[in-house]
Amino acid sequence: MKKVIVVNGSPRRNGKTHRMADSVVADIQTVLSEVEVKWYDLYEFRYSGCRSCFACKAKDGGSYGRGVIDDDLSAVLDQIADADCLIVASPVYLMDVSGQTRSFAERLCFSLGSYEKGYRSLAKKNMPVVTVYTMNALPEMASYRAFDNIEYFLGHIFSLPRRLCALNTYQFQDYTKYVVETFSELEKAYWRDVHFKDDLQAAFDAGKDIAGQLHEG
Repeated sequence: MKKVIVVNGSPRRNGKTHRMADSVVADIQTVLSEVEVKWYDLYEFRYSGCRSCFACKAKDGGSYGRGVIDDDLSAVLDQIADADCLIVASPVYLMDVSGQTRSFAERLCFSLGSYEKGYRSLAKKNMPVVTVYTMNALPEMASYRAFDNIEYFLGHIFSLPRRLCALNTYQFQDYTKYVVETFSELEKAYWRDVHFKDDLQAAFDAGKDIAGQLHEG
């Protein structure tokens, strides 16, 4: 049975970030008859980013290649170590992934990225990775540099991620309750109605492709 891990770095359990990741999962489950999906909402856990203790680089002590911080994230990292597919989803805050997603990536990637010659990956196996981003920005305003950074390390550890983005998101259920002068609620609603279904379809398509890779593997 194949094992898929979903890491949701959004504070909303049923928001657009969640829906995009869920669409990837839905098509994987449609194609594969036997698949185990484990979903982790990072905002429900108490944990920190890397503390620079270097235990994961130590020659002795049995901690080489893994973190030693004992908190809520430890079990998630253990599950990822034995997974067949990883989906990392995050909203975009200040042109970067959420703080919880960033701290998760530090803990995951630094422990598995060795200082051996060629920075050899210490992951047990290569596996497909999907990254999902949702953001308020229009295409001409979007900045992808932060995504390139996190995907570089995920790619080095596991495999080059497949990137999915939903742009110009409709932020509030009721725009009349908030001070919003820089965006048009009508334009946001129009974009959502026209484009978000295509974003979800792209996520479905990615799930189908990932399922094919898992089946062949």
